[in-house]
Amino acid sequence: MEKFCWAALGAAKGIGAAHMMALVRVFGSAQNAYEAEEADLLATGILSPKAVAAFVQSRKQQERFPEKLREQCERLHIDVIPIVSDAYPERLKRILQPPLVLYVKGTLPDFRYSIGMVGSRMADAYGLKVAGYFSSELAKAGVVIVSGGAKGIDTASHKGALQAGGKTVAVLGCGVDITYPPGNRTMFARIAEQGALISEYPPGTEPLPFRFPERNRIISGLSQGVVLVEAAVRSGALITAEFAMDEGRDLFCIPGNIFSDKSAGPHKLIRDGARIALAPDDVLEELFPELAGSIHSNLFACMEDRAPLRVCSEQQRKLLDLLTQGPQTLEQLVTATGWSVAETSVLLLELQMKGFVQTDAAQRYVQS
Repeated sequence: MEKFCWAALGAAKGIGAAHMMALVRVFGSAQNAYEAEEADLLATGILSPKAVAAFVQSRKQQERFPEKLREQCERLHIDVIPIVSDAYPERLKRILQPPLVLYVKGTLPDFRYSIGMVGSRMADAYGLKVAGYFSSELAKAGVVIVSGGAKGIDTASHKGALQAGGKTVAVLGCGVDITYPPGNRTMFARIAEQGALISEYPPGTEPLPFRFPERNRIISGLSQGVVLVEAAVRSGALITAEFAMDEGRDLFCIPGNIFSDKSAGPHKLIRDGARIALAPDDVLEELFPELAGSIHSNLFACMEDRAPLRVCSEQQRKLLDLLTQGPQTLEQLVTATGWSVAETSVLLLELQMKGFVQTDAAQRYVQS
């Protein structure tokens, strides 16, 4: 029951982990601290009278919280890991505001080699490809890929690690029993098999907007360094990058298209002194030199193997050049080239068959 009392303490609003741990030290156990009388809590001087009153009131409103939580977690096969447990990641304990407990579905990996991969939910084809490539290669080298389970860069990062047979961890902004976004249900099941779903929130907690910025500190806290793939200047991914810098983590940024607002965040941070990453080995050599060299492929070799210059006509290469500026509609390409709709459509179909072009969800053309 002790770990569920830790969870009950962690569910108290407005009281940080440091104060709760101080209470546990005074009362001798989490259960004693959770069940303490209001007068005894006040007598410690650890919490303000207002905080004590709020804690006691929430305890009354959540009657039998530890017992109910234990029943729920056992039914859903969710583990609860308090901050005092040896299983709690050591690196995460050292951040400014560590979660008092972690809810885990799956098995926590060894975070000795771990990288946070973050970026835009509205990533373009370039960002998705880069995130998947970096994650896959780093996972092959034995690095745990930590991300947030969201659409876009997060999903591409998790899938890259899974496809490489590596380990990945998704830090969620809701309970680990909640599938959000719904389209990632199958992926989350695989993550639980090859790594873990993690949350600081009890089962059943809904994915409200404010919880996603809160969970970003955990992504950074679990990671030796963070790789930012794509992000606008104002985005949640930049919050993770800021946590990384504040906590002394190494921050790597992958450059992108200078005409795309999705590259503005990484480019700003590069300009301000963040490390630039052009290949996965750049990350390994800086953080885990003992793993460097274990990646035999590189992005440039991958690109050369499919180099369109050798297999595409001059007209097809012109279309590919236009697509380096970002997703384009058929009408935009027709206007830019001056060719007919029929001619442009045929050229695009040929490029799709060669694997150099694909369409996105908005039916725009993008480079594969």
